[in-house]
Amino acid sequence: MRYSTVSLSGAALFSAEITASEQNQSEDYVMGFLAHNVVEASSPGTGVERLLKLDDLEAVSVSVTTQLKALIATPKKSADKDKLEGQICGLVYRALEHVPVEILDDPGFWRFIGIRYFWGFTLWRESTALAKNNIATYFSAKSSSESIPLRLYLRAQAMKDVDGQFPLAEAVSEGTDFWRSHIIRVRTGRARVLAQAFAKMQGSDRMMTDELRQFARRLNRQWSNVIMLDYDEKQSNDILKEIKKSLK
Repeated sequence: MRYSTVSLSGAALFSAEITASEQNQSEDYVMGFLAHNVVEASSPGTGVERLLKLDDLEAVSVSVTTQLKALIATPKKSADKDKLEGQICGLVYRALEHVPVEILDDPGFWRFIGIRYFWGFTLWRESTALAKNNIATYFSAKSSSESIPLRLYLRAQAMKDVDGQFPLAEAVSEGTDFWRSHIIRVRTGRARVLAQAFAKMQGSDRMMTDELRQFARRLNRQWSNVIMLDYDEKQSNDILKEIKKSLK
């Protein structure tokens, strides 16, 4: 299967050019950039005659752009930017469910996705980084917690329940640090039931930053002695309660 990628140097060039001029922060610029910087790759063992279709992701991108326009038109100082990530992560996951794992493992694919479908969301979501000329971090796909489409996919993957829904994806309001640092960056995000129990606990009995970080450190240490990938709901709740009790 053939699919589109963007090189690391290409992502750096894109980031530099959209930072250098607001005129480059447009759909026309993005499409023109991609016309000269997209490289096709092939997924091993899937054949090269078929091109990966991303029509569903295109629809998600259009929907997100519409929501962004509404948010920008009525800005709020206290807007919860992470809330929108929670709302759309399940849509992103479903749009990419059909993509072979070999392609999902390619950072070049996520660079293409980030530029083609999420450039506007990225500039809005990471406006502080843009102002500091540090937006390249979010297009390089070097980090799973900073590549926006990848972290959306992983957040939904961790929160997907047995019915294929994502009811806990918005469980933690203003939870940027929680999702990025304590679910996506660490092994907890791969233990779906544990991750969901953690999100439910933080959503209903919120720990502040210092306590949350202490809690997360102790949870991460558990991985050296215990494999929690197959923990059920009771086991997950028990270990989380035990750790929280130890902090008091």
